[in-house]
Amino acid sequence: MVNFSLRSHFRAIACICLLAAAPLAHAAGIKTLMRDMNQAMKGAMASTTMPQLSSYVSRLESDAMQASQQPYSYDQGTYNQGMKTLRQDLSKVDQAIKAGDMAAAKHELQQVIRTRNHYHHLLS
Repeated sequence: MVNFSLRSHFRAIACICLLAAAPLAHAAGIKTLMRDMNQAMKGAMASTTMPQLSSYVSRLESDAMQASQQPYSYDQGTYNQGMKTLRQDLSKVDQAIKAGDMAAAKHELQQVIRTRNHYHHLLS
C-alpha cells in the first residue's frame, strides 16, 4: 500500500514538473530558432554568390515559419504581427533573388534587420 502511494505521488510530481516546464521548452525553441536566424542573416549578408545567398534566405524563411508557429506567452499579438511582417519582408528578399538582383536582395535584408530590431524592442 505504501509503495503504491509513493508511485502515485511520484507520478503527480512528475506531471506537475512537465506542465511547468512546457512554457520553458517553447521559449527554448524560439530562442534556438532566433539564434539560427541570426547566424543565417549574417551568412546572407556576407554572401558573394546568388546560390549562397539563396541558401541562407531559405534557412531564414524556414526558421521564421517555424518560429511563427510557436506560442509566445508575453505578448502573443505583437509577436504574431512581428512574425507576419518578417515573413513579408523575407518574401521581398526572395523576389529579388528570383530576379537575380543581389544588391536589391541585400537591401531588402536590411529591412528584415530593421523589422527584427523593432519587434525585439517591442517585446523586450
